[in-house]
Amino acid sequence: MAKTVQERSAKAAQKRLEVAEKELRHKVRPGIEQAMERIRLRGKVPIISEVLQIAIMKMDLMGDNELIEFLRYPRHEIVISENVARAFQEKSIAEASRNPGDEILKPCVPDTR
Repeated sequence: MAKTVQERSAKAAQKRLEVAEKELRHKVRPGIEQAMERIRLRGKVPIISEVLQIAIMKMDLMGDNELIEFLRYPRHEIVISENVARAFQEKSIAEASRNPGDEILKPCVPDTR
């Protein structure tokens, strides 16, 4: 005979108690949610919670240095080309010459020769 919804719910609740399962909630912005969905699809994992659990288990296996590098938040590096620096300097000098009394400071342009 098939179990009722209440019987199935009670059995699931009992199992959660037995394995000390906890529900964690985490708020994310749309970009993170989209990234998680892409990862889920690429990894062919049916639900996001499994993706997160697998990721945590794999991170737990990493060495300290590998984990620190992996968890480092990606930052964009701003690189100003020599042409842009030169154009900025020329326009700055032109603007400063139109407003007497302003200091003229030359930007530091690395020598790439």
